[in-house]
Amino acid sequence: MPGLPEILKALIAIVVLINPLEGVPIYLSRAAKLSDAERLKTARKASITVLILLLAAMAGGKAVLYLFGIQIASFTMAGGLIILLIALNMVLSSPKDDPSSGGSGDFSIVPLGTPLLAGPGPISSVIIFSSQGIGGHDTLWMSDVVLLAIIIAASAITYLCLRVAIPVGKLLGTTGINVMTRLAGILVAAIAVQMIVSGALKSFPAWQ
Repeated sequence: MPGLPEILKALIAIVVLINPLEGVPIYLSRAAKLSDAERLKTARKASITVLILLLAAMAGGKAVLYLFGIQIASFTMAGGLIILLIALNMVLSSPKDDPSSGGSGDFSIVPLGTPLLAGPGPISSVIIFSSQGIGGHDTLWMSDVVLLAIIIAASAITYLCLRVAIPVGKLLGTTGINVMTRLAGILVAAIAVQMIVSGALKSFPAWQ
């Protein structure tokens, strides 16, 4: 069974990649005129979207890799590169345009649930964890149980972040949210580099 440090590392990686803070600006702008019940419904639908997509990645990730003959090490490197690009965007990008310009319809599933929250980063990381196991425990079914619990916990954290988005947004402000996003991006970049190195060492054992 994966140890506590490995479990926490996987949980932090997925939560940081989901990056609920990135969804706060669009949630604040679109939900400002909604009632409390509608805000609750929006947060619930967005977090359920995240949960369903990550569970689908967990359930079908191995099959997709097998179908296309993709080795886990190769996908780990590719996923690491994608996550690294996302991390660089988190750190280096300028503040986004006003997200309220996208209309006033139901935004809980698209674009909030996906691709803003459940985008390529968390989906790729879940496929990698499901394929090679948490901490590399690929032969233990317990690793899948742990990953399932991590996905549920990450979705719950996303829901809680959206529920407190309005007071947090007022407290941190745009500048505070941008700073937190950049700090999270640095952490994601470190995780991505480690994934790339791990995949490269598995693909080229002579490098070890």
